[in-house]
Amino acid sequence: MSYPSCFARHVADVAAVLTHPVLVGRILRRGNSGISVTSQLLHVVLFSLRYADTESWLPRNLMYIQWPAIARIIIFGGAIAIPIAMAYRASTEGRIILSRANTSRVLSEMLIYMVPAFLIAYRFNYTCFSWVENGSFCLPPQYFLNPPEDTDVWDDWDLPETWHPQTPSYSPFSTLLDYFSVRDLVNMDKRQAYEVAWSTSIFLAAIADIPQYITYYRHVQKKVDWWLVSSLALAALSRTFYMVHWVLRYIGFWSWDPVGFVGGLVQVLAFLLFLVLVVKKVIDVLSESNKDLEAQIREFDPRWGQGSEAEIPVVDVEKK
Repeated sequence: MSYPSCFARHVADVAAVLTHPVLVGRILRRGNSGISVTSQLLHVVLFSLRYADTESWLPRNLMYIQWPAIARIIIFGGAIAIPIAMAYRASTEGRIILSRANTSRVLSEMLIYMVPAFLIAYRFNYTCFSWVENGSFCLPPQYFLNPPEDTDVWDDWDLPETWHPQTPSYSPFSTLLDYFSVRDLVNMDKRQAYEVAWSTSIFLAAIADIPQYITYYRHVQKKVDWWLVSSLALAALSRTFYMVHWVLRYIGFWSWDPVGFVGGLVQVLAFLLFLVLVVKKVIDVLSESNKDLEAQIREFDPRWGQGSEAEIPVVDVEKK
């Protein structure tokens, strides 16, 4: 892996690590106002799915643990710390964050985002039943032991049909049936389940902050909450540098990650749209506030803003 690619990856990891501590600090300092419980619980779910395969990144002997594993532990711990901080802050104010009245509402909102993310990841992942023709999990073991010199793997090897990535048919009805077929779900092995979980977390991350955007947009008035916006900006910055990392890998090694790139692009664009709308709303509120203040002054004194009709006397202080 090239140095620029590694640098972009490390910057992305650092930004992701800082995202949750900043939000925890904001909650402890200013409370839970403007914070979406739904988004924070979705983060716990998506990072649980993303890092479920601990065998692939967490060494058995923690003496040999490296920065990527440490970053993942901090990120997952931070995601869990946010609901805990919200519950603690609410308890200090004599409230609870999830009452019986809003628990069902929060769970239904979570399903609205989780179900589409899973349905997309079910066919767009890196398994043999994926519709993305990319990924090494569809190759038989002998390919890794004695890879063919020709890049066209499918022509060099007499591969069983099960090793080929699936492609949808051209009929809309049959394509729909193929997409929602449960055969692949039932026959899914452990490694493929981890791949589907990872893809689900990527697509869920792209939309998990939408409830937070909506909540804060309704909450914001005359002043931007820079603690909260900084936390969201760090998350978007992390995905931006991950995309830079993937682009550099594609340029240098022809290694392409369409699932991660598309999910990251949607997440970054959603944040930019949110930022523009929030800034516009704050400017509009301040403008309306100034107009209201001027209208109140005019009501009190109709002469406000008009020139003086009387001459202003000039005092000659020059000594004669």
